[in-house]
Amino acid sequence: MTNYKDLQKALNAGTYVRLTLADGEHEGFVIALSPALVLLQAIHEWQDVGALVAPVETVEAVEISDYHDDQIKILDFNSVKRTKRYGWVRLGGWQDLFKSLQFKEKFVVVSAEDGTEVGLIDTIEADCVVIKAIDPGGNWQADEVEWPFDDITLVQFDDSYSRTLQRYVEKRASQPTSH
Repeated sequence: MTNYKDLQKALNAGTYVRLTLADGEHEGFVIALSPALVLLQAIHEWQDVGALVAPVETVEAVEISDYHDDQIKILDFNSVKRTKRYGWVRLGGWQDLFKSLQFKEKFVVVSAEDGTEVGLIDTIEADCVVIKAIDPGGNWQADEVEWPFDDITLVQFDDSYSRTLQRYVEKRASQPTSH
């Protein structure tokens, strides 16, 4: 519960934070929080690099740097502001999150301990999400991938990787096929 309280403080203060998750550290601004999920505007090398959602229970640490004030000044200098563009994201639970991402037709990166998939949300069930996945070459995979909610450790969207794949796939789909 301590990490939830720390996340709540960071959200209320608009504070730049470092979250420690099982897969590593992520920096940015906590921009939404529910008892189940946290939404972070991810910042890397002074750039806004999209958003990530993690289960609150998997947050191992919430840290505010001793250099917080200076980091905010550097982000301001680089024109990176705490965003309001994710007000449409619903964090009531995994179903709510995936419904909001599906509605916006966002490509997502879904991670679990045993792998990661990138693609579009196809179906949302009571206990899982089904992803129409893309391979690293920008090709749709033949089989959809089912991710049980209990296995999901991280969901990313609006990141450079998934946005680039989405633009590539959409561009290819709009081009006439040659015979």
